Amino acid sequence: NTYNHPNETRDPIPNENIFFIEIGFGNDSHGQSATKAAIRACRNAIEFNSIPSIKRLIPNGGYDALKLDVLLAVPPKYRDGLDLDEVAKVFPYGHVRFEVQDGGMIAPSGIAIEKLGDVGDDMVVVCASVTVGH
Repeated sequence: NTYNHPNETRDPIPNENIFFIEIGFGNDSHGQSATKAAIRACRNAIEFNSIPSIKRLIPNGGYDALKLDVLLAVPPKYRDGLDLDEVAKVFPYGHVRFEVQDGGMIAPSGIAIEKLGDVGDDMVVVCASVTVGH
């Protein structure tokens, strides 16, 4: 599934316009939230980068013209709980396009803590690939 945010429809970034691709993963150890795990995966993918020359690299717009293609691999069991509007807030600029596929992982935490929202001992792991271009 492809989700364009905010209310934007576009094709994937053409290869000749890609600057880099970043990979991250995130986990929700308690609460079984695919959204929390996806937010952490996206932050993990982008948190160690800075693009100070972006205004020179992108014709007509700099940061506002950036396009981000975000591929999320989410365990099917928890996919329905994924809130892409919340995940999109991770990205401070650019036009975000999501694609969601089955993947990630469900691993046992060894304990279910009701106070933390657990309904079982599943840890939800989401993988993210963030393609940055124009």
